[in-house]
Parts: sequence; C-alpha cells; structure tokens
Amino acid sequence: MFAGIIIRDGRGDPRDFADAETLLAALTPYGQADRTGAWQGSGALLVQALTWNTAESKHEAVPEKCAETGRVIVGWVRLDNRAELCAQLGLALREELTDPQLILAAHRTWGEACPDRLEGDFSFVVYDPARHAAFCARDALGIRPFFYHASSELFVFASTAAVYRRLRCFDAAPSQEWMARFLIGESADPVKTAYAQVRKLPPSHFINLGRAGAADPVRYFDLVDAAPETYRREDRWVDSYREAFHRAVEVRLRSAYRLGAENSGGLDSATIIGHAAPKLWDDGADLPCFSVCHLERESHYILDLASHCGIKHNYVLTRPTYQPSQREDDRAIRVLGYPPEHTHALFHLPFFEHCEALGIRTLLSGFGGDEIVTSRAEFLIRELFLAGRYAQLFMELPGNVAMRTARMVAMLGRHARGMREQVPRDRTPRLARSILRRDVMEKYRLAGFRQAQADAYRRSRTLNGHLLAKPAFRTFLVGRLEGCSLMAGSYRVDYRWPMLDRRLIAQFLGTPSIEKRHREWGRYLHRRACIGTVPEKILWKEGKNLGTFRHFGRDRRVDAIDVEALSGVLGDIVERDAVAAQAEALERAFGDDDLWFSKAPERNNLRALSTLDSWLKSD
Repeated sequence: MFAGIIIRDGRGDPRDFADAETLLAALTPYGQADRTGAWQGSGALLVQALTWNTAESKHEAVPEKCAETGRVIVGWVRLDNRAELCAQLGLALREELTDPQLILAAHRTWGEACPDRLEGDFSFVVYDPARHAAFCARDALGIRPFFYHASSELFVFASTAAVYRRLRCFDAAPSQEWMARFLIGESADPVKTAYAQVRKLPPSHFINLGRAGAADPVRYFDLVDAAPETYRREDRWVDSYREAFHRAVEVRLRSAYRLGAENSGGLDSATIIGHAAPKLWDDGADLPCFSVCHLERESHYILDLASHCGIKHNYVLTRPTYQPSQREDDRAIRVLGYPPEHTHALFHLPFFEHCEALGIRTLLSGFGGDEIVTSRAEFLIRELFLAGRYAQLFMELPGNVAMRTARMVAMLGRHARGMREQVPRDRTPRLARSILRRDVMEKYRLAGFRQAQADAYRRSRTLNGHLLAKPAFRTFLVGRLEGCSLMAGSYRVDYRWPMLDRRLIAQFLGTPSIEKRHREWGRYLHRRACIGTVPEKILWKEGKNLGTFRHFGRDRRVDAIDVEALSGVLGDIVERDAVAAQAEALERAFGDDDLWFSKAPERNNLRALSTLDSWLKSD
C-alpha cells in the first residue's frame, strides 16, 4: 500500500494536506502492515505500508531508494519474472534483491518502457527529487489499484481512495455520475471513481509527471487478437497453452508464508489446485482450500477435487451471508474509501478471516478465466460464418446431423434476407426498475451494459475480438479486482489470479479460434491442456448449472430507509416516490418465497441506496 503528495508548482508543503501518519492510517485502518515508512523532500511526501509475503519482501526498505540516482519508489508490487529481469539487467538473482529495487533498476535502464518488461501485479511511483518528477505505472490487468488527483498545482496518488477523505484543503465530493451508476449496479470503470476530483490510472498505463504540463495516462501495452487464420486443430497449440498455464500457476506460488486456494468445484479453480498441489513441498497436503457450497449439486465437485488432490484442510461455507452486515459495510468503506462495486469483495470475508487466523498470506483464485482464457467461446460459430467457412461451421455446430442442418439453413436464410442475428438489447432489470430520476438517467446516458454487449457482438468479426470488446472484460473486471485486492489486503492476504496472467492471455489470443470450442464444448483448449490434472467429471462438466440456492431466502432482510432523511446528494438523483414504492413492495414480498425471488432488482436497488447513504454520512 502506498500514497503520496507532490506539490507541482513548488508553492507549498505537502503537510498542508496531510502528514505521514494520516496517510499511513488511511492505508492501514486495521494495522495490517508489517513495516511502514515515509520519505519527505522539497515539495513531496511519500509513504508506504508493507505487508510481508515473499522472502524478498522481508528485505524491503520502505520506501526503497536508488543509491545511484537518488530516486525513491513506493508501491504495491509482486514481480513474477525476477530471473528474466536480472538476466536482462545484469544483476545477480538473490533474496536480498527486492522487487522495488528491480523496478528502480529497470526504470533506470529502460525509462518509460520499464512497465512493459514487468510481469506480475504492481502499481508504483518512482519519484526523482533532482527533477521533481514522478513516473507512475499500473500492471496490465489492473490487479493493483492506483488512484490519483492531478492539477497544475497538486498531484495526490494512493493505492486506495480512502486516502482522499483524510486530506485537508481537498475537495472529496462524491461523483454524482458514479452514484447513479452504482444504483443500477454498473459503477465499475477503469478511469472514473466515486470521487469527482479523483481518477484511476487505467490498467496497462503510465504517467510521466513533471513540474508542469499535462499528467495524461499513456498506454504501454494492449491485448490484441493475434490468432492465426487457420481452422485445423494441432496438438502444438494445446502444448503451448499448457506450458503458459503451468507457468502462470507456478510463479504465483512464491511466498514465505502458507498458501491457500479457493475451490469452487469449477474447472478454473480445480485446474489451478490440481497443478499447484504437486508443486508444493508437501505435495499439497498443507494447502487449505476454501469453498462456498450453497448450490444443490456443488458439494460433489468440491469434495471430489479435494479427494483427488489429497487436500486435508477444507473450509466449506454452506450458508453464506448474502446481505453484508453493517460492520462489514463499514470495513469496506474504511478500506476502499467507497462502497464496494462487486459483491465478492464482501462475500469472501469469511475466507479472509480464516486465512489471517491460520497465517495464510496468499490466496489462489480461479476468477478471471471466464472473461478470456476459459470462456465458452460461443462466438466461434459467428466467426466461421462471417469468414465463409461453411463446411467447418457445419462440423462445429452442436447437435446431430439433422439439427446442425436446420441451424445452418436458418443462419444462411437470415443472411440472405439481410436480417441481423438477434442480440439481446433490452434494459437490465436494475435499469428497467431504477429508482433514479429520469433527468439523471438521461444526463449520464445510462443505457445499461446489455447495449454494450450488443454493440460488442455486432461489431466483432472474430472470437478474440468479441472477448476483448465485451464489457465483462473491458469494464467490470477492474471493479472486482480492485475491491477484492484491497479487502483481502486488509487481512494481510495477497489475492492471486493465475487466469489473469498477461502471458497466458496473450498465448490464448495467439491461438487459432478453432482450438477454443468444439460443438457443445466450450473451454475446449483449457480442458485438453489439463487432461489428467483433475477428475474427469470436473474436466468435462457440461455447464455451470448446479441447481438452486439452498438458503438464499432464509436470511431475508429489508434495510429500513427513511426517504426524507436521505443524504442531500442522494435526494438529488433518486425518485423518492419510487423508493417508497419499492420498499413497500419488498415488505409485501417478505413472506412469499417466489415473490421475494422475483424482487431481486428492488432488493438490490434499496440495498445500494442504503449503502450509499451510510457512506455519505460516515466520518
């Protein structure tokens, strides 16, 4: 965790806004750091709170300083290609050489090209006192958060937005647009934040900040569709993907503390555990696994994997809390600085609590696979159609010969009549039953993510292009990563997502589309690469439908909302009559299971409203 204040015009003292103790308190509201430190120079104050994880991290100074240039680095960093960097930089690979020291050397050698040479999860600032300049960078997928405020006079940066509410002489007013989007469940954004005067450094970007001039983010890397135009399957593509997947898992096992893993019983988490366990010193016997088992047919897959991999310690949560408590909401606001944009930031708190109690500081997760490398790849059919590969298309359609023939004729018929394939463009339930005022919806053009999904489908011509354009990857991903990284970090846990390894994704995007799906089998490339790693019933599970939620309706709660007592800024954007009407509808549905389930939009609307109101009224 890190933060800093730089007076760009030299007319003031950073301590006019906050002292080091205030910044560190915002970074570590639960005392989770093993070491803290600060650096102060003329016009700059930098602080860092370090939680140990790898053996190298225990040698870190906070902050680190380059002996040759005098540059100072603060950041939240874990590098996964240390050996490669040392070889390129002519450095000896040793435990005492810390990750921030490697970044200082990389920046000294490659300058702005430095971030693109780094693999791992990172956000950092390298400050040069001699030039009163700063270089800021964030990893390719946005695992580590980076918030900043930039003006001609001031630059304030931090790994959490919680810092900005602690500043003196700073306008930390909430963003009306962000609140409106939060109320329809679509506030996650790679740039915009909950605060009007604060932005995010987008993933794969850096900022070069000088005494004057713009502080505009610059892209240093982009994921691209590099798949060869070939439609013949070859084993070499599976072999190359398998090698990339194994590397993505293995580089994330580096820690001086116990590791844990999430086991959902699904393909992604199962294959991560299946490969990770044999690589650990005890063959995985001491790898605790954490599961939420709240669907009817979930337990079989979870326990089958545990038995297959010899996992002795299995923490299984059978009745999770679907509505966070006030204590959990308060923690999120203290850690994040705003209400969480994704439910899993709070949903997995029981995992984090157990990890902290057991001394586990790394938690492996299968999240992120669905977005790219283990997607179901349904768009392959459209890619083949658009490419005129009709014979191949016929062979890849699901079903028997008669069914495939009928589907093929229907597709050709629609094309001949100039008809577009039907893509859902209707409004989401949250948007359709929104409690926002109409003028607010029009002001911010709240069309809902289904419009973005339809646009991505219509404009794309290849499977990879479609995956990269979908809002699930381009927009929503960052909200979950930021919230989960920060919440886990408040329990000294480093969340690690092998499926979001940049090199693994690049390998997938450079693999022919035909390798990624076969008839009804999505995730075809990953399944074949992991044969023998996990039980066959998990590897070739047809879908994700595991039945209904066993206990969803048992923990019902309707947050009491006094419409007249809402925070003023909320009163400016919501339709009070709609709020009252939805509250009454929920009260009537409270005792009826079917009706309660049907009121999900209303439940989520009022839950979001109550959370926002608590945030706005908090200290």
